Formats: sequence, C-alpha cells, structure tokens
Amino acid sequence: MNYDIIGDVHGHADALEILLQKLGYKLYSGICQPPKDRKAVFLGDFIDRGPKIRETLHIVKNMCDKEYGYAIMGNHEFNAVCFHTPDTDKGEFYRKHGFKEIKQHYYTLEQFSKFPEEWEMFLDWFKELPLYLEFENFRVVHACWDDKHIKWLDDHNYQIITTEFLSRATTENTEEYHLIEDTLKGIEVKLPEGVSFNDKEGNYRDKCRLKWWQPENMRDKNKDALLLCPTEIEDQPFNRNEYSYDSDKPVFFGHYWFEGNPQIDEGQKCICLDYSVARGGKLVTFKSEYLKSNNPVKGIVF
Repeated sequence: MNYDIIGDVHGHADALEILLQKLGYKLYSGICQPPKDRKAVFLGDFIDRGPKIRETLHIVKNMCDKEYGYAIMGNHEFNAVCFHTPDTDKGEFYRKHGFKEIKQHYYTLEQFSKFPEEWEMFLDWFKELPLYLEFENFRVVHACWDDKHIKWLDDHNYQIITTEFLSRATTENTEEYHLIEDTLKGIEVKLPEGVSFNDKEGNYRDKCRLKWWQPENMRDKNKDALLLCPTEIEDQPFNRNEYSYDSDKPVFFGHYWFEGNPQIDEGQKCICLDYSVARGGKLVTFKSEYLKSNNPVKGIVF
C-alpha cells in the first residue's frame, strides 16, 4: 500500500479537490476514491480560516469512513472541541470565548450556523481522531513527535477525548497539558527577559517554537533553532539542550506555515507539509513510495 500524505487544508476544499484529482482520485457517489493500492493520510487542521470548511470536512470524513484514508487531529480540531464543550465545574467552556478565540474560529462558526446537527457530528468525530499514526515506513503527527508523549498515549490506551481528559489537558503543568501543547502546537522555548514579538496575527509572544526537526548539530545560533526568532537575539548562540528527533523513521507533520516551494533533502527524516494554503500558499502532499528515492522531492505534489 502507498500513501498520499496531505498537509493542513484549513477549509480550502477547492484546493483539496484539485490536489486529489492530480493524484488520480475519482469522485463516485460524492466520495473521493483513490487509485488502486493507495490511501490518503491527512495531517489535521481541516477547519478555520478557509471559505469551504463544511465541504472540506465532508471530503475528509467520507474518505475515512470508507477506509480510503486516515486523519489525525490538529490543534484547530482540539481547540474546537474545547471551545464547544462546557466545563460544568467552572460554569464556562474548556476554551475561552474571548475575542482572540472567536476571531480564530469565526469562519467555522459562520459556515455551520445553519447546520448545528452537522457540526455536532463533526465535533464527535474530532474527539475520535488519533493524535498520531505510525505506518510501516513512516509516522505522522500534527506538530511534534516526541517519544515520551507517544509512550504516554500508548500506556494509557488513549482512544477518544473525554471531558476528564479535556479537564486535565487544559490545566497547566499536567502531563496531558504538556502532551497536547507539544504534540498539537509544538515545543516552545522561553525568550530572554525583555525580549518578545508579535506573531503574524498580532498576538504577543515571549516564547518561540523550537525547530525540533533540526538536528542538534545545526542549532548553533538562535535563528537556527527558533521559528520567528526576534532579530535582536537571532545571532546569539543557542546552547540549550532541547528536544530533537533522533529516529531513523521519517515523520511527517504540518502546523508551521512554511513558505515557498517544498524541498526535501536526501536522507531528511522530518518533513513538514504545511505550506500555508490559507495564506495564499500551496496545499502539499507527499507520495510515500518516494521515501527511499535518491530524489525524494519528486514525491511532492501541489
């Protein structure tokens, strides 16, 4: 079996349909069916930002229901579950309903405003999405593969998000909280005292995402190790002993809003497939049969 690993869609159903057509998928009875001996693997973040969120969810869920594909959870699906699940102990929800949270989730709220039962169905489906998947020749996760978190999930036989899990995952300094933050959003590194920046959406940040996929011997300076590193510290030495991926098994992930044309070097083990379709970029897939190719970039389709 070969797989088409697809990055963050964010409600861009038209781009998804075009990509699937390029890969040889055909529409039968409203469901995209793959060519023989192929399946799709979706890296999460199906909702928010885009103009056709409902259509995207129907495409992906229908394929998964028919076993034509697999899907894992993204941080936007987890946030949606938290946003819509009441915390009866505190009399609120597991995610705040503040301006920032509503702004991020607005397109989804708007597009499902007349389809509440449909939205409840998708929320139930989100709760069943795995946080990672492992195949014979590769792994997938939304933001960061950390063996200690994967082991915790395996040891606890994690299968579905419950209100008990939500309660702990939204309480700082619990095992579940760190697991969700790292796995779905990425590892953060605290910036030096007095150093901060505003991200692309104008949010104040005093932490940067770690380039966990970057080998430790390539993290000489802060700009080598940190995403969106503030210019005033980018050339300072990065001498922290932070997590890095050291398995020989390739791992695919999304989440990080890469730009430009996708590139994969021979022997590269950590491969991001999020190339910012929601900001005018590309929806990207990788064909798994090219993993062992001398020119793996040929496996990229967009």
